[in-house]
Amino acid sequence: MKLTALHYVVAFIVVFSTIVFIVLFGRLPSFKGTIVGKAHVLLWHKIPLRLIAIDKIVTGGRFCNATSSVGNYLVNEKNWAVTTFYITILTVALIFFFKDAWRYITNPIHRLLIPPLAFQPYFYLYLCAFTDPGTITPSNVSRMLDIFPYDDIIFYPDMPPCRTCHTPKPARSKHCSVCKRCVARMDHHCAWINNCVGYYNYRYFLGFIVSNLIVLVYGSYLTFSVLYMEYMRQYFPEGYENAPKYFWADYPKWIRLVHSQNWTAAVSSLFMIATLVCPLVVAFLAQHILFIHQGVTTNESEKWGEVEWIVNNGMLYTYEIGNAENETAESTSGSGSENELGSARPRSAAWSRDKPKTENSGRRVYIHVYEDGEMNRSVPQGMIETGKVPDLESIENIYDKGGVFRNCREVFFPKYT
Repeated sequence: MKLTALHYVVAFIVVFSTIVFIVLFGRLPSFKGTIVGKAHVLLWHKIPLRLIAIDKIVTGGRFCNATSSVGNYLVNEKNWAVTTFYITILTVALIFFFKDAWRYITNPIHRLLIPPLAFQPYFYLYLCAFTDPGTITPSNVSRMLDIFPYDDIIFYPDMPPCRTCHTPKPARSKHCSVCKRCVARMDHHCAWINNCVGYYNYRYFLGFIVSNLIVLVYGSYLTFSVLYMEYMRQYFPEGYENAPKYFWADYPKWIRLVHSQNWTAAVSSLFMIATLVCPLVVAFLAQHILFIHQGVTTNESEKWGEVEWIVNNGMLYTYEIGNAENETAESTSGSGSENELGSARPRSAAWSRDKPKTENSGRRVYIHVYEDGEMNRSVPQGMIETGKVPDLESIENIYDKGGVFRNCREVFFPKYT
């Protein structure tokens, strides 16, 4: 079979979408040990190391040295390269859609909906890129400390100040090495928007994902509808009763249709692109909905993965004020439930709100004790060890208010300083 431009477009989109999916999701704890996680290690670590070794043999390392500055700029410096790539792809796709498919869409409802829906990704991209995600400064750090309390496990009061910004580190914040700033409720740095995703623009980021998903799903439907009408016009002008029950059963006619005219080839390419990229965006949106449900950010999800490893290796201990015997019994009462992906996760703060408080209940501190007896932090004054943490479920995530709807309040209605 002769390969056409359409085949190359489809192959590129499949490979590109697969690589993006592996890069985005492979590092998450939920994919650890899976084929996606292993592919991420292979793609992100093993292959680059092997290429560096080959380059040292062939060119003495000159090629890697020559390209390292470009790679460092694209990965570690704030730039518009990926954003420009996205805008170019979206704009070119919309140009071809309005050029080749628009005239065949006669339904007035579709003609009314298409322009505003096509504009939405640009609108949310602008909001994401140019909204301050929550930069922590000396003037607002006190307010951020009030908004986000420490949980005494992944964020604790005696954390050292940021080594770069030289300001205290509020809970849930993180320093972005690309943007060179600390960001409140830091989720991740997104190259697609050339900005951090944080406390004040996370809602716009969700809108950006949803608007792209709408364009892809709606675009797939419209382009297929246009192709199907042309398919019926060319091969079954007498009516639907003579057409096959399942359109894919007439595969040869569809192949001829795609290559019969330039505009059908263009619309077919748009349909393929939208259909193949759609699962990637669905997976990305589903992952963020899961994070909202659990009351974590992307950054915190990785931290909880580290905590789970520490707990499984029996190196996490609780320290409390009060009767050690009573508190130990309370701390070992975790139910060990699992989340949607099948791995244990910390329980919601709503669980503790509904649980009767004991007389000695109060602040609970979690400390990682290394094999040599060293601790990751000092024990607060007046606190005593009350036992080893049995499982991740026995730890309370104070940032989880109890489900996706309650947690959405923080996402969509942030408190401004």
